[in-house]
Amino acid sequence: MARPSVNILTSLSLGGYNAAASSSRTRALPRQAGAVYRSANGVAMLSLSVSVSARRMASTVAAEQPCRVKKYPRLDEDEEMTDGQKRAYYQLRPVVEQFKAPIDMAVAYGSGVVAQANANAEGPPPLTDFIIAAPSAREFHEANLRQFPGHYPLYARLLGPNVVAWLTEQFGAGMWYVTNVKFGELEVKYGVISTPTLRRDLEDWTTLYVSGRLHKPVLGLSCTPDLKSALSSNIRSALALALLQLPPGTPFTELQLYEQIAGISYSGDPRMSVPGAENPEKVRNIVRGPGVLEGFRRLYGPFFAVVDVRWQGDNTKGLREWRGDGEQMMEQPVTDKHFTKLLAGLPLHLRKNVADHFRPTVVGSMVSPQVAADRRDAAAAARVGLALHDDPAFWAKVVQQPKFRETVANEVRHIIRRPALTQSVKGLVTAGLVKSVVYSFAKFRKWLAAKQKQSARAQGDK
Repeated sequence: MARPSVNILTSLSLGGYNAAASSSRTRALPRQAGAVYRSANGVAMLSLSVSVSARRMASTVAAEQPCRVKKYPRLDEDEEMTDGQKRAYYQLRPVVEQFKAPIDMAVAYGSGVVAQANANAEGPPPLTDFIIAAPSAREFHEANLRQFPGHYPLYARLLGPNVVAWLTEQFGAGMWYVTNVKFGELEVKYGVISTPTLRRDLEDWTTLYVSGRLHKPVLGLSCTPDLKSALSSNIRSALALALLQLPPGTPFTELQLYEQIAGISYSGDPRMSVPGAENPEKVRNIVRGPGVLEGFRRLYGPFFAVVDVRWQGDNTKGLREWRGDGEQMMEQPVTDKHFTKLLAGLPLHLRKNVADHFRPTVVGSMVSPQVAADRRDAAAAARVGLALHDDPAFWAKVVQQPKFRETVANEVRHIIRRPALTQSVKGLVTAGLVKSVVYSFAKFRKWLAAKQKQSARAQGDK
């Protein structure tokens, strides 16, 4: 299937941190109306502004940064960027530049970077979250232990980089998190993952841990071109899954589509069902944050034609002619051929799991009695199983099963659940007891505030 070329790492309205590019004191940026710019190399850049508390930096703007070859590239001199865009980029880029360890990709994400709806302007600014991909987990931690020993608990400093790398790769989702550390005035949490592990998750959804976070708009700070194809594949897969999960034959709004996408990585996360562990309105707040709609459009718009998404009742205008604030209705074909195309294009790990589920009921209807008898042999059955996930005829049968959507959703939850749980437990080990308690308490406060808002809204609806 042909895939459009698109810059995946998107930066959106930034806020929630106090570091300034040239001063340690918080400075407000001038308020700007949303505007779209285009750089000399054709990269679209979106300028936004959002009003926030005086305790925080006024929101900056969004700028889409292409993946770069070098670890610490300079911005191209011919790129037309606003002062706000430069300030946003340069405030977070120096954090990455301080690391002496090799880095293939770095992004900033989360509520400390991308403004969310109903953010508490009176509360303390949230942590600024980073994901760092390194060519080798061991080499990264070896260099990082020398440079920032205080970022690691005592046992990690004593046992050394080999043990840290082993713990990183063997448990959870392949991430090692460092939380509540300071870079200047900026309070940071960063997670480190090896590039091979990241690539597998982006392309095959082995855990949907980091790949799920990258379904949402992030601020791209640095990225090797070698990852662009995997990043693009991850976005296309998320769109296909979301379309499969939407009610068939029912039009949907842009916002509903993006909420479906944003919710993928939380669908099996145990934290969403544990009181105090996570904001119950997290998905809604992500999608409805100031300026976030444009970020989703820039990520997913180039793929709409690939998966046959269109505006309701209008097949003549291009999908890049965005309309309104996400309330415009959209639709997709309601045919077995369309759903087969979506299902067959899902990542390998998910396709194999779904194929395993439907093999007993579907395979028998596809073969003669003699072939079916031959497949009773365990070895032959195993060989058949390996081929099913690439068989279009098999998927054409699967979409005719009455519960195929429910099965796909269950398999997604199964992929997410165990890595998310073990990664959360591992986080208690990697961060250390004190930092874990501080971080968990901050999460609990956010959860409590969200529950109070839910109750207030419910009372108002009565």
